[in-house]
Amino acid sequence: MTKGILRRFAAHPWWGVLGCTLLIYVTVPLARGIQRFVGATLGRQAFLYSVLAALAAGFLALLYVLIVRLGIRTPARYFWLIVAGGLYLHFILQLKKSPEEAVHFLEYGLLGFLLFRALNRSIRDKSVYFTAALSTLLIGTFDEILQWSMPGRYWDFADAGLNGLSGGLFQLILWGVVKPETTDQRISRRSVVVLSAAFGFCLLLFSLCASNTPARVARYSERLPFLSFLRREEPMSEFGFRHEDPDIGVFFSRLSLDELRKIDEAESGHWAPILDTSKDIPYEDFLAAYPSPEYPFLYELRVHTYRRDHYFGSATASSDPRDRREPCWIAYKEDLILRKYFPRTLANSRYLWGPEILSDACLNVDPQKPYKSAVSDKLITAFSERTMWAVTLGAMLSLVVLHSAWAILENRRRRGPRTRPRAESDKEHRTPRTLS
Repeated sequence: MTKGILRRFAAHPWWGVLGCTLLIYVTVPLARGIQRFVGATLGRQAFLYSVLAALAAGFLALLYVLIVRLGIRTPARYFWLIVAGGLYLHFILQLKKSPEEAVHFLEYGLLGFLLFRALNRSIRDKSVYFTAALSTLLIGTFDEILQWSMPGRYWDFADAGLNGLSGGLFQLILWGVVKPETTDQRISRRSVVVLSAAFGFCLLLFSLCASNTPARVARYSERLPFLSFLRREEPMSEFGFRHEDPDIGVFFSRLSLDELRKIDEAESGHWAPILDTSKDIPYEDFLAAYPSPEYPFLYELRVHTYRRDHYFGSATASSDPRDRREPCWIAYKEDLILRKYFPRTLANSRYLWGPEILSDACLNVDPQKPYKSAVSDKLITAFSERTMWAVTLGAMLSLVVLHSAWAILENRRRRGPRTRPRAESDKEHRTPRTLS
């Protein structure tokens, strides 16, 4: 009997979820070593080709099961299989420049299946697909947080979203192609409560990550010294400004336009000599010495000059005029940002371009073509931190109120119409006394 209980306990589907999650988390510290080894022996694109091969094998295996084993003749199922497979292929191919990230589609696709299998034991309706997808997103976000805490690794909201997307696409396959009979029950309030909880946890975690700015990291690491190493990591998130200029296009900054102008006017004599020292030291070392949270003006100035010089160097290294046009255009626009918003500091430094260089950069450049600078484009500019938390807390409070109201209405419905007290009812039907 004891062996039977242990066997059932070991076969519980949540063990698969736990094992897959731990395997993903354990490989985070080893990822860079694995990537270097594979890159040196097979090339970085081996990751991409392996994922594409696994995707093709899974697609063919599912086709075999549908056609041969189950004899499915419904065109809609094959349509959804093609749609889901096409979406997988599309998003995987978007990762050509960072093929190592494509492995996440395999990891979180498998995790999405295991989460569905575990949740479906208690959630027997179609809300299980959404709950499984949100649970995958939640685990994937913790994965990105763990990566951020590792030296040389970075946080990206887009990467966390890709992890959730992988699990979500697998739910699309389960819903549109497999159509398990275990999801045919009517959606219950308990299922909606679980789904709302998963959504609330995801929203809360993303808000906490967005609020994990360098200033906040510095504050809590002072109180908890064992977390002081986080100060050296790339910022998880920063709030800033999206600036639009009719002559330039769009560029991003941690400072407002007024702040940029005031600092440039008042402190150009201080920052220009420091900027000149970057000519003699590696670019990464300079940025490490003057990080963006402490030196936003100097940091952004150096990144703009680097981007301008890098693309201008790429243009001059090419003999084909068609290949030179795009990098020259980028260099021209970056120089325009520097001259317009960092003019005094640039003029006092060794980074000011002379007329002959500028004329070369302007060759075959369309000054009216819209431009969006990649410098600091990861800043959160669509909303403020206060607005974000107002929306987050408002959404969570609304969910609590709605579920409470639903519970009250459901309880009233179960009780049925209220009946009058028995004593009053008997009194109404009592036969009146007569005088004898």
